[in-house]
Formats: sequence, C-alpha cells, structure tokens
Amino acid sequence: MAEIRQTAYRRQLRNIIIHKPLQRQYTLLMIGMMMATVLIVVSVIHWTMKNALFGNPYRVGSVSPYELLSDMTQQLVTRVSLVFLIATVIFTVIGVFFLHRVAGPVHRFRMTLNRLASGEIPSDVRLRQNDYFSEVASEFNGVFKFLRQKKLLAKEISDSLDKIPLDKLSDEAKSAILEARKNLDQI
Repeated sequence: MAEIRQTAYRRQLRNIIIHKPLQRQYTLLMIGMMMATVLIVVSVIHWTMKNALFGNPYRVGSVSPYELLSDMTQQLVTRVSLVFLIATVIFTVIGVFFLHRVAGPVHRFRMTLNRLASGEIPSDVRLRQNDYFSEVASEFNGVFKFLRQKKLLAKEISDSLDKIPLDKLSDEAKSAILEARKNLDQI
C-alpha cells in the first residue's frame, strides 16, 4: 500500500506542466529575452571586429596581427561581459515583476488559510487583475461562501433550540439540547 502512494506522488513528465498559461508566458518571456541578448552580443562582436579590422582612419603605420587580435580580444571580452551584466540585471528585474504575479497570490492564500486555521471564516480572496491563480481564488471564495451558509444555519438551529422551554423536558432531553447548543456555539 505504501508503494502505491509513493508512485502516485512521483513526478512524471506529463505533470511538469501544471499551470499552462503561467508556464507558457514565462517560457516565452525567457526565450525572447535570451534571443534579444544573443542579438545584442552578435552586434557587439560585429561592431568590435569591424572597428578593429578597418581601424581608425587617423591611425598611422602598420600594426602586427598579434597586437590587432590582442586589442580585439580585450575589447570583445569587455563589451560582451558588459552586455551579459546588463542582461542579467534586466532579467532579474523582469523576473521579479513577473513572479510577483505568482508570489502575491500564494502569500494571500497562505494568510487566508492561517486565518481559517485560527477559526475565522475569512472574507473573499481578492487578487489583482493580472495575478495568476484567479481560478483558485474563486474556488476558495466558493468554500468560504459554503462555510458562511453552514455557520448561519448553525446559528439558526441554536436560536431555535434557545426557544425550547427546558423546564418541561426530561433530563435526558435537556442534556441533549444543552449538548447540541454547546456544539453549535463552537461552529
């Protein structure tokens, strides 16, 4: 039986895509940013090589191939490193803003579940317009509506039990009603 549970929760390739819109948008965003970075790096390499090979028109005299390649290599390393540094900063900023649309709802769900665990029926979960997991928020809100209805029903039953005159009932019926009231008040 334990083996069945372990295999049921094992990660499978078809379960990797669990939230298609989020994962598709994030993947396309990363591919687009990487393609833009590659184009910028290629442009920097082309520009550096063009300047090194065709040189400065004000340069006088001949230069050895070793000096030319050494100078070009240094310029390439510096410029490509700068491009990758800038791309990393941009990727980080875009990633933080993009993932905030995921982390924000997860944080709200955690806070809501903590309030629920403390015995409070929270108000509806509200997310920002572009946040992910709006369908999960709707499901939470449906559960909260159901719980509010059940709490209202328990209150009505408790109020009905309060209207029953206990002095005309048997001891067994009195204790059953008092126990029912006690249980309903805990809901």
